[in-house]
Amino acid sequence: MGANKPLASVARALRILEFLAVNPADGVPLTAISKELGINKATVHNTLATLREYHWVEQDESTGHYRLGEGIRPIANYKTTTERVVEALHPALAAVSLRFNELVHLGALTGQHIVYLDKVEPDRAIRVVSQIGREASAVRTSLGRALIGVRPDREAELPWFLSDPGLDGESPAGLKELERAVRENFARLDEEGWTQEIGECEPGIACVAIPLTIGKTSHVAISISTPIERMPESQRHAFVAGMAEEIGRLPRTAKVTLPKALR
Repeated sequence: MGANKPLASVARALRILEFLAVNPADGVPLTAISKELGINKATVHNTLATLREYHWVEQDESTGHYRLGEGIRPIANYKTTTERVVEALHPALAAVSLRFNELVHLGALTGQHIVYLDKVEPDRAIRVVSQIGREASAVRTSLGRALIGVRPDREAELPWFLSDPGLDGESPAGLKELERAVRENFARLDEEGWTQEIGECEPGIACVAIPLTIGKTSHVAISISTPIERMPESQRHAFVAGMAEEIGRLPRTAKVTLPKALR
């Protein structure tokens, strides 16, 4: 069965709302909306009239310009599932960062990449620099390896993750080594509940990560990133145990489950 065809009128209304949302708060003239969106002026006018009835759009009495109205407020105040997860887990990230004085990330899979949803930085001069919203090839990161590792079809999906265009510069030998490292982390995840990458995503930086189940099916992961010299092999289990302990202190309402090996 083919995909349902979107309603043209709804699509137009959403495009107009998105356009107004990224333009000045004093509003945009009708002609500019029509021109920028490539929609007939009369059609734009009729759509705006409907949106005004529901107070999603308002018109300035002096200029005639259109802007978002008060009706949009419930949507603007709505927290997405991701935002609620970030809010629920942030106290644990802060506790882990305070405990080890290192950078702590929260990440999720998006396609072949890991996206950084939240972070807490340490209070020290020499530290790892990162940015919320940044993406990285999942197979290169401890976060990505943890989240690929908990997928039921990980073996079948691994070739696809390794085909990430971001890895195009890798030699065949480099891709082979990367695959070996990912599979090694699958085994570590199954036995011990955590993953690592040592200088593979960023030279000189080491990371350990734990996948977390939110509710029954959603997954995110938490990691500690630090210069390699501050994360010798002997210290990695302590980092993992500390993360697990702080996650375990979250209230039940957070609905977070650790890997079985770390419970």
